[in-house]
Amino acid sequence: MNPRLPLLICVWTYCLSWAFDYRAAEGTGGSPIQYVFFGITLVSAAVVILLGFRRLFILPMGWLTLGWGAYMVSSLVVALVNRVEFVWYFRNSIPPLLLLTSLCVTQIAASSGLHWKHVLWPMLIASVINVFWRIFYALFMAGIPLEKVRVELLSPCLPFLMGYLFAGLALSRRVPWLAIFAGSMGALSYVLSITRSAVFILGAAGLGAVLALWQAGRLRGLPSGFFNMKLRHAAVVAGLLSVIMLLTAVAFPVVIERWTERLFYTAGGEQSSADPSALTRFAETKAFIQLLNQEPITWVYGRGLGFPYYWDESYAPELAQYTYGNEDEFRGYTADIRFPGHSIWTYAIFTGGAIGGLAYLGIFFVSTIGAFRSARLLRFVPDFPLETAYLPFICLMAFLSQSLTFNPFIERGGGLVLGIVIGFPQFLHMAVWQAKKNPARLATPSARSVPPA
Repeated sequence: MNPRLPLLICVWTYCLSWAFDYRAAEGTGGSPIQYVFFGITLVSAAVVILLGFRRLFILPMGWLTLGWGAYMVSSLVVALVNRVEFVWYFRNSIPPLLLLTSLCVTQIAASSGLHWKHVLWPMLIASVINVFWRIFYALFMAGIPLEKVRVELLSPCLPFLMGYLFAGLALSRRVPWLAIFAGSMGALSYVLSITRSAVFILGAAGLGAVLALWQAGRLRGLPSGFFNMKLRHAAVVAGLLSVIMLLTAVAFPVVIERWTERLFYTAGGEQSSADPSALTRFAETKAFIQLLNQEPITWVYGRGLGFPYYWDESYAPELAQYTYGNEDEFRGYTADIRFPGHSIWTYAIFTGGAIGGLAYLGIFFVSTIGAFRSARLLRFVPDFPLETAYLPFICLMAFLSQSLTFNPFIERGGGLVLGIVIGFPQFLHMAVWQAKKNPARLATPSARSVPPA
């Protein structure tokens, strides 16, 4: 029996456990089945950590795991200091907690000798299932009309799927049919949900792919005819996306109407000073500043995850016209808000002060820069796939772009997926360790030794 089989089973279970997650209705804590899946996630992560605890902090990714763990401990202390109700702290801490568990799972999987496919494949399977499931759940089970459905369709894995698509398109030596399929499903979700910010996410992933291609050419040198081959691959994708758009327009004309309205004729726009998405963020941010100013010391350590906030009163007349129409009803709804804010950056400062802001800046930018720099190790492992080496960097570029307009930590799946992506470069570092230990051959998954803990 393979001694790593229990670890392998738990890693797959962890990565697949969120596949049927969905966005619950506002004001609810989710269904019992969601709690069951969340329990499976925590139990499988705990077993992985117990099986590989000695390898949890192997460098270099161990620093990120340790640092984010310290932030989670500090967030609990801050919540206690500010007397945040524990149930609200716990609910708001789930996404960053799952980022930590994903870092631990990926770190242990890589450092224990598992192949990178044993993390990438279940994560990819779960992502595609989740995209399909959310479309099905929102339209057919929740009964939301197509002309009204929006964020209910948006899976937290979409930046990952866009990164996977662009990594395959830019760096794979074959036509990346799997990446094209997975990316097309993600694009369909963006189209049906009328998500304008998808343009920036796709642009960021594309920029990451261009930077990866540039660095890969400098490190290895690309084979003759590589760029012509990539142009052919891009033409295939452009053709497929054009067909998908055409079929969508024919099958769901209401989607095209909604896009036209969303881009050019926003309801209430003539009486409003800004786009409603921007107004909600302005109202939220102004309230954060006011609450922090009540106790200036909280600018250092924040108010705590789950601390109640509101939307500033001065924005009520404009925002009410987009939602309830009744200002009093709108004020009642926005007077006591507990869920993570619309912006991950302003909410990080509100809940964690300068310490929280630095923690989030660190986990995003250090991991993004580190993923790009770690790809330079490819010169030691010439057989390591280019698209796999650069996948974390391209995905993190997409996540960074998403964070400018949307908080990925609004849902628990956001932390889980992001943590896997951040921790993934450890597989490349371990491949380099193997190559340096045994220069005669690159270790394979079946013949891979494990570094000392």
